Amino acid sequence: MIVDAFRRGFMAHLGDLAGKPILVALSGGSDSVALLALLHEAFATLGCRLFAAHVHHHLRGLDADADAAFCTELCRTLGVPLTVVHLDPSPPRGTSPEAWWRAERYRLLDAARESAGCAATATAHTLDDQAETVLLKLLRGAGPRGAAAIRRRRLTVVRPVLDLRRAELRDWLQSRGVTWREDATNLAGDRPRAWLRRHVVPLLETAYPRVLEQLGAFAQALAEDEAFMAAELAGAGSWPAVGRPVPRGPVAALPPSLRRRWVLALADRLPLAEPPSRVQLAAVDRMLEGGQPAAVDLGRRWVLRRRGDRLHLSPPPCLPFTPVTAAIPSTVTLPGGYVASLGAEALRGARYAARLGERVRRVALVWRPARSGERWPGAGGRLLARVLAAAGVPAECRRAWPVLEADGTIVWVPGAGVQTGWNADDGPGVGVELEVPW
Repeated sequence: MIVDAFRRGFMAHLGDLAGKPILVALSGGSDSVALLALLHEAFATLGCRLFAAHVHHHLRGLDADADAAFCTELCRTLGVPLTVVHLDPSPPRGTSPEAWWRAERYRLLDAARESAGCAATATAHTLDDQAETVLLKLLRGAGPRGAAAIRRRRLTVVRPVLDLRRAELRDWLQSRGVTWREDATNLAGDRPRAWLRRHVVPLLETAYPRVLEQLGAFAQALAEDEAFMAAELAGAGSWPAVGRPVPRGPVAALPPSLRRRWVLALADRLPLAEPPSRVQLAAVDRMLEGGQPAAVDLGRRWVLRRRGDRLHLSPPPCLPFTPVTAAIPSTVTLPGGYVASLGAEALRGARYAARLGERVRRVALVWRPARSGERWPGAGGRLLARVLAAAGVPAECRRAWPVLEADGTIVWVPGAGVQTGWNADDGPGVGVELEVPW
């Protein structure tokens, strides 16, 4: 029966993917194993060629290695091509580890999806996950957008088992003699989700046996409302970007419900761990009406400011860092999500990029932060802070802006240019890039 219910749900919500290749995010746990097995069994109806990807987090030692080995053997048995991708377990300083790991996991999965030529990545979020997420969002003060919780579809990520219970999936796997891996960290008592799973949800189910289904239906209804509101807002709203303010008047004139969703839509464009809370939304509302505060931190030090009659978006400040030796090729992650790369093979289309002459291969290179009062000969000896301002670098980022130095001389200032004599005048040269979190 669960296979039939899965087929019906897939066709009802994701029917446009029938006949198209799908990548399954396979952790080795019961949920993802069941998702892979259900898609495999439903091939005759859905016609989706399957691929799988396992993200090795390198956080649990031999257990993580065993997870990867289990996924490899499972996919060999099912005849499903598997890619094992590796996640750096050390997040950059100044970032939330959990949020960074999640973002990196989805980035790696999307790269695997593109490489395999798949139309979508399927993750194994269940009705249990949905209900727990709704509760967590409500307890943390989230508004309607946050309480809509896990979306059934977001860009190229889909959740085909979002209407199925974890217990259902495990019972079905056991009936087929299929095993899975258990991750003990999922039950760690100090984690909010694990605490809800162990203590709150069972208690709720004793009084309200269908509580998970009701919470899932609540999230689905909110998601549909939010999609409608987003469509209404698309023709009425304009959002600030770094270095591109927008008038306050049109935003302040929106009806209260759309005004709040304008803020949530802005937050959705930013790399935040959570949508703004009710407290943050209320603060933005007062700011839009001309009251205090005049600036609101939306999360992770992304700040929406009112300056006169315009709204400005300020990115997180560039944090001071200890100078880092730069080899060729190399990629260095700096505090706050800045990534500096050297070498043609390392380039990824970053916001700031240049090409240096071959002489940089013969000198000692160092990434270091700009210094207060420092001048740059490449701009006629002007103050570096003014050069950065003219280049459009936000004020919050100028105090510790990464620059590339060779034997004590700045050879590249991202956004401002290459020092005279260090350009790649002929030949391929050496590519250099700075990726910024905005």
